[in-house]
Parts: sequence; C-alpha cells; structure tokens
Amino acid sequence: MRNRHGKRCGCYRERHNRWIEPSILFLLYEGTHHGYDLMSRLPDLGFVQDPVDPGAVYRMLRHLEDGDLVKSQWDTTGSGPAKRLYTITEAGKEHLKLWTDALRQRRDSLDEFLKRMQQLEEK
Repeated sequence: MRNRHGKRCGCYRERHNRWIEPSILFLLYEGTHHGYDLMSRLPDLGFVQDPVDPGAVYRMLRHLEDGDLVKSQWDTTGSGPAKRLYTITEAGKEHLKLWTDALRQRRDSLDEFLKRMQQLEEK
C-alpha cells in the first residue's frame, strides 16, 4: 500500500509467522494431522499466506510439543516412510482459549478504531 506521497505503508509487513501458533492449535483442535497436512491447511485460515515456510511450522510444532501443548506419535500406516501425527493436548486447548480471548479483544479494539476513523472521514 502507498500513502498519498507515494511512499510505502508499513502496515502490509505484519509478521505472519506469529499466527502460525494459534493456527496450528486450531487445526489440531479440529483433529489430528501430519505436519505436511497442517502446512497445506494453514493458508485456509487466512492468517498465513502461501507458501508456508516448512521450517517455521516444524519449529513451532517442536516448541508446542516441548510446552506440552501438542503431542506426537509415529504413524507407520500406509506406504512410504513413517510420519509424525500431531494431536492437541488439554493444555493446548487452554492455550488456544487464551489466544481466542486475546483475538476477541484485538477485534474489538480494531472495530472501535475503524468506527472512529470512519466518523473522522465523514466529517
């Protein structure tokens, strides 16, 4: 985006990687997934754009597992090499609830900001 002087706005540079954590937790709350499956579903939520950095996803999965928010086990079914199958834990569900509460507060703040901005523009 550009301002009226032709300069780029910094608003488009939001760090999308910060949305990987709640997005992964949300997808795992819906059901059990492999890492590749999670990567392919992340853009559907709208926070993370294609292509998703596989390294960032797997680092986040390790971080979530270290924090006991997700757990994994090896899936040896099917053809090909074994893959990790990830599941959200009860602690992960609680952590996702905290994210949800924070997002609701952020949404309310954004709504108020946009309402007030519209009022200024209408003057």
